[in-house]
Amino acid sequence: MAMDGPLKVLYGKYAQDLLPLTGDAGAVVKRAAPVELQALQRRVDCVLELEKDGELYYRHLEFQAEPDAEMAARCFRYNSQLVLHYRAPVVTTVLYLFPPKPRDEPVFRVVFGGREINRWRFEQICLWELDAAPILAGGVPGLVALVPLLRGGRDPDLLKAAVERIERAFPDEAVSDAEDVLLALASRYYTVSELTRMIGRARMMESSLYREGLANGRSEGRLAAERELCAALARKYHPAVFERVRPLIESCQDPDRLRDWVLRASDLADADFVRLLAS
Repeated sequence: MAMDGPLKVLYGKYAQDLLPLTGDAGAVVKRAAPVELQALQRRVDCVLELEKDGELYYRHLEFQAEPDAEMAARCFRYNSQLVLHYRAPVVTTVLYLFPPKPRDEPVFRVVFGGREINRWRFEQICLWELDAAPILAGGVPGLVALVPLLRGGRDPDLLKAAVERIERAFPDEAVSDAEDVLLALASRYYTVSELTRMIGRARMMESSLYREGLANGRSEGRLAAERELCAALARKYHPAVFERVRPLIESCQDPDRLRDWVLRASDLADADFVRLLAS
């Protein structure tokens, strides 16, 4: 499961909770959303519009699963376009979700004649370097949702405590967005069955993680059923060429195409059936 999506959800709904993470404590979030940079035709992950001590500024966040050798260049490209777009200060921070820590400094340099003539420095946060326990103790739902990515956050007791803390914060919601994000992040380390044992089947069934898994399971179930039926009819109506078409049936990933083969299996001659499956 892609992990930048849950982070976008988290910042979209709980940006105020998460300000201490990037050093913006004391600021007020006026808006938090992805921003389309038209000149680049590229959507940056999240931009917070903030106000602190009467001054307006922006915090640009990029959620990165792993190191990228081009990260400094990307940050410079996004940051410079955002500064021009907003005509206000823009601070760019890269939020790294998983080890290893990037080797390169978060600096974009311009060098001419062996001399550095310009540099842009960006900030970076490696979530696994932050302790889960004090963040859990703080009890702020948006930050608690990040517990699975923090140091010590994979511990099942700590993870269960994080779920309970979020549930207490939203007693009237079956599964809040914060809990949904926490479960999505925890799925990197635990199976759905293991998470179900931790939080209970009723709550897990309300999560997007469960619904997504159920949908995938139904899709896989239909695909397997169509393959089995197609193979059975191919063996019945085209035994002479069955060994030629069996690999094509087994490798097909499209249940609708398999269904078409099933419906036409009894109407075609062996050669036409082979051509149909090979087309």
